[in-house]
Amino acid sequence: MTDMAQTHYRLGMNYFRGKGVEKSFVEAMKWFRLAAQHKYPKAIFMLGRMYDNGQGTTANPAEAAKYYQAAAELGYARAQNTLGQAYIKGRGVPANYDQALHWFRKAAEQNFSDAQYNLGLMYAKGHGVPKDFIEAKRWWAMAAEQGNPKVQFTLGHMYLVGKGVKKNYSKARQWLRQAAEQGLPTAQYHLGMMYARGTGVLQSYTEASKWLRKAAEQNFLDAIYNLGKLHSSGSEEVRDPLTAVTLLKQAATRGHQRAKVLLGQHYAKGNGIQQDLQLAYHWWLEAANSGNPDAQYNLGIMYLNGKGVQTDAMEGKRWLTLAADQGHTKAQYCLGMMYSTGKGVPQDIDEAFRWKEAAEFWESL
Repeated sequence: MTDMAQTHYRLGMNYFRGKGVEKSFVEAMKWFRLAAQHKYPKAIFMLGRMYDNGQGTTANPAEAAKYYQAAAELGYARAQNTLGQAYIKGRGVPANYDQALHWFRKAAEQNFSDAQYNLGLMYAKGHGVPKDFIEAKRWWAMAAEQGNPKVQFTLGHMYLVGKGVKKNYSKARQWLRQAAEQGLPTAQYHLGMMYARGTGVLQSYTEASKWLRKAAEQNFLDAIYNLGKLHSSGSEEVRDPLTAVTLLKQAATRGHQRAKVLLGQHYAKGNGIQQDLQLAYHWWLEAANSGNPDAQYNLGIMYLNGKGVQTDAMEGKRWLTLAADQGHTKAQYCLGMMYSTGKGVPQDIDEAFRWKEAAEFWESL
């Protein structure tokens, strides 16, 4: 490897990034080729990346894989990891778990954290090796100690749900916080939910709001919904119905079913917004048609009481039955009362008993 090769590589990177020169993938490729002639592995890898992404040339995954292979054989860990991913996906090469394992291990043994994560994933999923969470955790711990946020989150989530390890909320919080502090939205969301629920930590809606907001600012959908929920019904220091409605609208318009249900409740009660039963009906109908039992129950009650719609006992019964069949106990009790009193349906004591018994069964679980 010569100083000239390094110089050519740096020039290629300048053109690739537009650093000090006008960005040009064609020029970048020219300089990378010159460095590659001296077997400079970083330049060879960059040629592979450019063929992979169609930068300065027509996309050609098979050609990209050849360059990744050449750089990997020269010992370049990043190329080894990328080649392993190509074998996992069958991109430019035939899918082959054995080859993926081989190259991930080569890079992982050089302490390349992404490869350590990928190797751990192979053991966790049993791809090409017997499933082994202990071995997976061993590789992930190495990557996490290097500060890889994706791996820190994986470890934190394992300890949080007890997958492959015993539940350990202290370790879960430790790893999730490290990943969250590096800006990983999934970690921020789960850490926020730990504080919201008091899972292994002292419940703190303020702390929950802080982490959920960070994830929501990165458009993490569940975080947007749960932050809205927190502002809707959390403790006094975070309750803010107007902000809740704004967040719930964001989540609902992106298809979050529980957000639609809660947003409908705000419109139905006029909480943080002017009461509007038609908009409550609109959001509940969208969620109900997607199978949400809470929304189905709410529509059933609307039709039974004639609130926001014309009274229609049969339509009310239809929605209540859809919710009840999913184990919604309030809907089951309502159906039981309808059959018991004969309100909107023929009186049927056996059917009333069946629904009330179903409700008691679900409540006991």
